Amino acid sequence: MRISESASFSHVNDELEEISSLLGFDGFYYYGRFYTGSTRYIEQVESNYSAAWHERYDKLHYAQIDPVVHHAQQSLCPLIWTDDLYKTECQRRFRGEARMHGLAEGVTLPVHGRNGDVAFLSLAVARSDDEARRHVRDMLNWGSLLATFTHEAMRRIVKTQRMAPAPRLTSREAEVLGLVAGGKSTWEISRLLNISEHGVSHHVRNVLFKFDVGSRHQAVAKAVAFGLL
Repeated sequence: MRISESASFSHVNDELEEISSLLGFDGFYYYGRFYTGSTRYIEQVESNYSAAWHERYDKLHYAQIDPVVHHAQQSLCPLIWTDDLYKTECQRRFRGEARMHGLAEGVTLPVHGRNGDVAFLSLAVARSDDEARRHVRDMLNWGSLLATFTHEAMRRIVKTQRMAPAPRLTSREAEVLGLVAGGKSTWEISRLLNISEHGVSHHVRNVLFKFDVGSRHQAVAKAVAFGLL
């Protein structure tokens, strides 16, 4: 697969978008955790799920109740999203919300690499009917291949970036990143630094660009891996 030749995270994202669509899926979500030392690690996410769903998922800490996350950490077997996975009331409510955000049926494909790396690729379809569920089952082999090639590309990119020097942050960017790492919101940071919320968001965007990541959480993880925090 061409994705194995990707040279950047953004290229991997573009390839996932194209290949998952060719395989008949509407959404994809890749998560990888790469250890850079005994306790330090880098997390990387590539996804085309809606920004609204990402925000809600993180805000409500849905990873703590999402059964596919627990499965991906413990198993290498593909996991098709069936209703019986969602046993508690909270999980069933989570399942319903995911469907409203276009994640009706799907499969999660775990990948465990060398050095304790853990990753998974989820592929989703927006419709929920017998044909959609049959399609998910029919695509298991192709999905597993895509998950493996994606993880190998991501592992190589992470390794290459680790060898590169740490991004150079301005003093203000470093200050903002430190407060983000402390769990402060944009509003709180703006008050602490006496700058506008727009200014905070501007510095955060610069940090995300320099670290080549898509979220504040990933930027903090990379900063820790580089020894900047």
